[in-house]
Amino acid sequence: MSKRSLEFVRFCLVGTVNTGVDFTVFTVLSNMGVLLLVAQCVSYTCGVLNSFLLNRTWTFRRRGQSTGQLIRFLALNLGTLTITYGLLVYFHNSLAWPLLVCKLLATGASLGINYIGSRLWIFSPISL
Repeated sequence: MSKRSLEFVRFCLVGTVNTGVDFTVFTVLSNMGVLLLVAQCVSYTCGVLNSFLLNRTWTFRRRGQSTGQLIRFLALNLGTLTITYGLLVYFHNSLAWPLLVCKLLATGASLGINYIGSRLWIFSPISL
């Protein structure tokens, strides 16, 4: 298996854990009647915190100063959050699809956005 393939597999495994956290928190909050935007922001943030640490140390194996990486990581995830929230609302409100199906589709879109951004911008050896 090539280095990039192994990296992508690790990224997906970390993402699976993050998605589990995200979906669990989202489900609990939305079942409690929390506003959709608040539930999405809180649940996404819970996954993001774990994601940075695991992807930095295990997936992309970066060490040393992390401030610049953290700032870029937060910027990427803020952009991804905006896109996934837009998709979530569009699929749910405009297409009337079940909320958890919409959440799953939005999460799939975030996988591609986050891997490319992480690989090329956040944890790239050039950007260190």
